[in-house]
Amino acid sequence: MLVNGAALVAHHSGAAFWPAEGLLMVADLHLEKGSSRAHRGRFLPPYDTAATLGRLARVIDEFDPATVACLGDSFHDLGAEDRLGVDDTAAIQALTAARDWLWIGGNHDPVPPAPLGGVGIGELRKGGLTLR
Repeated sequence: MLVNGAALVAHHSGAAFWPAEGLLMVADLHLEKGSSRAHRGRFLPPYDTAATLGRLARVIDEFDPATVACLGDSFHDLGAEDRLGVDDTAAIQALTAARDWLWIGGNHDPVPPAPLGGVGIGELRKGGLTLR
């Protein structure tokens, strides 16, 4: 698909890949949504973060991007980092260490958790696109 001059590949997962830039774009991961809801008495299966990270890893393996840009709301709320399990934390750190990783702030997560790797930014401008 062509978006403002950028030839993107739409993936069934909801991700978009920009081959000319080696850029994979994902949004609204909402990591730790289940644990956030559980604190309010609304119980969801506690596997949402691991499942989301697994799907993300498969998309990354498929496209092998140089850069991953997470376009906001990667974490469900500001306390998500504190609720991450050891395995999920290690999975995120492995993903962010393997390539350039950009966390673009969203309304749920304006500043990404620093210990998880990657770089937090407000927006990214490339070609005819502005990612926020």
